[in-house]
Amino acid sequence: QGAARQLAEATAQLQQAEEALAAKQELIDKLKAEAEQQRAALETVPVLQAQADIFKADFEAERAAREQLHAQREALQEAVAQLQRQLRAEAE
Repeated sequence: QGAARQLAEATAQLQQAEEALAAKQELIDKLKAEAEQQRAALETVPVLQAQADIFKADFEAERAAREQLHAQREALQEAVAQLQRQLRAEAE
């Protein structure tokens, strides 16, 4: 009877050890997965920064082009107004 009890206790301890090992392995796997996700996220940061830099450069180029077109338009309006004044002066 004593040997049977010792066998049962040893078996129970073995089962508890196996369960603890399985739980630790699950935790390790979970932490590995989280670390991989964070590594992947960190790798995307430079890509997103590069995209943002490109978008910013495009925006600034478009703004400069708009400002240049606006300046050309104003210069043309002034030239037209000056020609109109000149024509009126010549017509008088």
